[in-house]
Amino acid sequence: MVVTPGQAHWRRTVLRARRLPIAQAARDGWLILAPHPDDEALGAGGLIAGLSSAGARLRVAFLTDGAASHVGAPGWSARRVAALRAGEARAALRVLGASAPPVWCGWRDAAPFAVEDPRFARTVDRLVAMCRRHGLTRIATTWSADPHCDHQAAAAVARAVARRLGIVPLFYCVWGWTRGDIAEQLATVRPIVILSQGRRGVERRALACHRSQLGGRITGARDRFVLPRAMRRLADRRLTLLLVERDAA
Repeated sequence: MVVTPGQAHWRRTVLRARRLPIAQAARDGWLILAPHPDDEALGAGGLIAGLSSAGARLRVAFLTDGAASHVGAPGWSARRVAALRAGEARAALRVLGASAPPVWCGWRDAAPFAVEDPRFARTVDRLVAMCRRHGLTRIATTWSADPHCDHQAAAAVARAVARRLGIVPLFYCVWGWTRGDIAEQLATVRPIVILSQGRRGVERRALACHRSQLGGRITGARDRFVLPRAMRRLADRRLTLLLVERDAA
């Protein structure tokens, strides 16, 4: 179940997608890059759980600290919000079965670095080195059609890392399903469906770890984010839909 208007398009895209069993996907090492803590559960929770269960080499990295989700909450500095969200992310990854500690890229929430910024290049260098060190030959992150600056930045980082490694980046869609032009956007990609064999409901339990994003933990914020209930259904899927840009090798 996916949010309108993307629900019907998600189903159609799944029907035309190439199938990839999780056992086959697990032969490769994977880097899952999430723009914020909770995107890993929304967009790639089933993939993380399936790869972990299959014993794949896996690392999960977070581009930003997520501190901009609750601006101005009494007693909640940006640092405290970031620390809370990091703890929620670690709990979610434990639920998904990921054994390696998460990697934090250290970007500020909603303030992405431009491609020309040296800090962008340093992030790419760090992730490339990690992929080489751990034998990670697949990278998946949010799609550039997601209407959020950090999601688009994560896509740019993934493309740069993939280019250095000589691999094809893969993308998962989160907020892109809310776009009115999602059909036109999907026409530019080749879909892959990874069939997960994880425990039923594990993705929803992982998402529940992100209490601050579901309306709990932090109160009184001037600018408060609460994940819409329709979006939470992204964590109810039994498969992972990944997208390959048509101009990719």
